[in-house]
Amino acid sequence: MSHPMSYPKVSAIMPVYNGERHVQQAIDSVVSQHLRPTELLIVDDGSTDGSRKLLESIEVPFAKHVLHQENRLQSAARNLAASVATGTYLAFLDHDDIWYPHHLERLVAPMEDDPRIGWSYSDIDEMDADGRLIGLRELRSLNPAAEHPKTSVFNMLSGDMYIFPSAAAVRRDAFLAVGGFDERLSGYEDDDLFLRIFRAGWLNAFVPESGIRYRRHSTSSAFSPRMWLSRDIFAAKLVETYPDDRDLVRFYSRDIIGPRFYDCAKQEYWRHFPHGRYDLCRRAAGLMRHFSTMSRLPLGARRLRRMVGLKILDHPKLFGLLYPLLRRPAHLPSLR
Repeated sequence: MSHPMSYPKVSAIMPVYNGERHVQQAIDSVVSQHLRPTELLIVDDGSTDGSRKLLESIEVPFAKHVLHQENRLQSAARNLAASVATGTYLAFLDHDDIWYPHHLERLVAPMEDDPRIGWSYSDIDEMDADGRLIGLRELRSLNPAAEHPKTSVFNMLSGDMYIFPSAAAVRRDAFLAVGGFDERLSGYEDDDLFLRIFRAGWLNAFVPESGIRYRRHSTSSAFSPRMWLSRDIFAAKLVETYPDDRDLVRFYSRDIIGPRFYDCAKQEYWRHFPHGRYDLCRRAAGLMRHFSTMSRLPLGARRLRRMVGLKILDHPKLFGLLYPLLRRPAHLPSLR
């Protein structure tokens, strides 16, 4: 007697905020999957364009549910969908990204083969706002020091992990066990989630071929003020979760977290300084001072140089006057 073939149950989850321009392409990429999802859960996150009407009208050859919430951002939207999902696996897709047809098939396979694997993710290709290709297999260039798959908490803490939600699928049990996305975060919520799943004991798998096209444009959340706020919250959360352990000689905050976010704040300063956004420069300088203190540089010339440098950076207009004199001796970047 033959039995019907059993396919993995995947819930595709898509948060949407003012996505009228791109969401049709994103949904088409879900429909084109070789391994079709059991359901598509779309959360309209308080859109003010025509997204809501469009989402209700689009037809797909599997169950589709459109949920609505006031604008609470992507972490809350994904959590809402996950709370009603029926799939064994949750696969996330932002409304302006595109899955390649093999995406779900390749991500689900390792989790089906090994119940210890809590999530899998792939490399990404990048496109611009109009869908034109920018680069292939971008993860290595984004952070060459990040390891794939993830095997060490030290490496995961030392820099951005670059596990894009649209490029990842998560075992629902693992997701729910750690409480899902931290809804305070709208940026770094991915690093935070996967770090917690890793610490809970789940393994992960990396697919080196690109499974998605990630759309990078000026209105992406990565460029929003919320990203900066989320980074501050995430950094504070890491400092609280990973205190320095003198007995085990593991100085998470001093040697890893402090230097990491000091460099992030410095990059923000240089991002805003050429454009005269001096209020944001002063904010960045304050964060540099905070994380520099955490790093506890030993007494000496390096510490003195940093103290003087931060004093100058507190006054961007003064720094602008001194920049031509300081650029070469201090090895400052070009403003071009």
